[in-house]
Amino acid sequence: MDAGRSPGWFVLAGALLLGGGAAAQTPSGRHGDGHDRHHDWYQDLRQPDTGWSCCNGGTAEKPGDCRPTKAFRGEDGRYRAWDGHDWLVVPNAKVLRLPTPDRGPHLCEMGGLVFCFITGEPTS
Repeated sequence: MDAGRSPGWFVLAGALLLGGGAAAQTPSGRHGDGHDRHHDWYQDLRQPDTGWSCCNGGTAEKPGDCRPTKAFRGEDGRYRAWDGHDWLVVPNAKVLRLPTPDRGPHLCEMGGLVFCFITGEPTS
């Protein structure tokens, strides 16, 4: 192999590895996926409209309802959160505007019923 080509090959390999790593970090939004990483934080969250816990689970038998997700704000101003299958319209009464441990949005839901949606926005 020509020594002049080696640096280019390493740059290409590094770019592919970094790109693959970024893709692996994207939250799936699927029920239970990523809950274990933030379970202790989820336990203290309360639904803004009822005061009930956002987190309902987190054992091997019952995966947690909260997890990191993908989200966006629609033209109507309402949040949409990915549950792993569909974009759910988040009721305004379920939105918690709080920073999150990973700075991203988080969803707590079961069967399409949203308990809490945490924006990950800074509070200031």
